[in-house]
Amino acid sequence: MAIWLASHYRINVSPSMPWTVARVEYGVQPRLGDMMLYEYRGAMTGLPSRTFFKEVVGFPGDTIRVEGRAVWVGGRFMGLAMPSTRDGTPLTPIAPGVIPEGTLYARGEHPASFDSRYRESGLVPLDAVIGIATPVF
Repeated sequence: MAIWLASHYRINVSPSMPWTVARVEYGVQPRLGDMMLYEYRGAMTGLPSRTFFKEVVGFPGDTIRVEGRAVWVGGRFMGLAMPSTRDGTPLTPIAPGVIPEGTLYARGEHPASFDSRYRESGLVPLDAVIGIATPVF
């Protein structure tokens, strides 16, 4: 039983989501609005985890608009890109354009979430998606 629980539930260690435990359906590709678990493949080091929980808010063909540090996807405001991490590492807003095939735009619920607003995080390749997540508590 413990092995089954450990293989189907994951713990969120980041304050970017308002929950701690999620049930994961592995191998399921997310739809718009789904919470997904994916493997972070960016170059940032010192992160508490290399797997992220984020909401899918953009699909291939959606337009990314950036004005200064403000980011929109498909006409919806995603938030302001912070100039740096808490430890002072500079962050760059994502480039404007169209989300290409094979990638998704991921958004965290917290205003300071490290998500697709940043080039350092970037768009999520479909092959980095581990599955969809349903928050438990």
